[in-house]
Amino acid sequence: MTSLSCASFAMLLLAAAANEMRARDQAKPFYLRDIQIGDITLPITPVTAIIMFISLVLVLRGSRGSKSTVTASHILLDGEKAKDKLNAMKNEIKQDYNKFMALAKQHSKCPSGKSGGKLGVFRPGQMVPPFDKAVFDKHNEVGRCVGPIQTNFGWHLIWIEDRHLVD
Repeated sequence: MTSLSCASFAMLLLAAAANEMRARDQAKPFYLRDIQIGDITLPITPVTAIIMFISLVLVLRGSRGSKSTVTASHILLDGEKAKDKLNAMKNEIKQDYNKFMALAKQHSKCPSGKSGGKLGVFRPGQMVPPFDKAVFDKHNEVGRCVGPIQTNFGWHLIWIEDRHLVD
């Protein structure tokens, strides 16, 4: 008789716990409850589904973004005197790309300095905003040294090697 009582008590506890869980779930606003389709409960809330949908739309929209491209190199310096040092380098470089590459190898704090500061080809939005603005600005000539430009990484001297702007 005692084992039957223990089993009955355990069943009562399980039923009470299930009822409490259902009551808690029903107390949540509908947009925070798991989605139910018939007897099936999906472990996802309507809010999560909406966020996932919006993220997917933004990712797909971004993947067919601008067709504009730039090929550029840079010299990155940081510290108090970085801007002054880059201005001095710019005066030394004039319009000599080989001198730019040599100074990038010597002084740049970026790992790309080892390859003469080459960043390769990139599209709008792939670099930090001030850098992007400088290289995609049609007033900054291709084959010229631009800068110094300040970003959260430090100060940059940029050489625009090639640029294709597509509206």
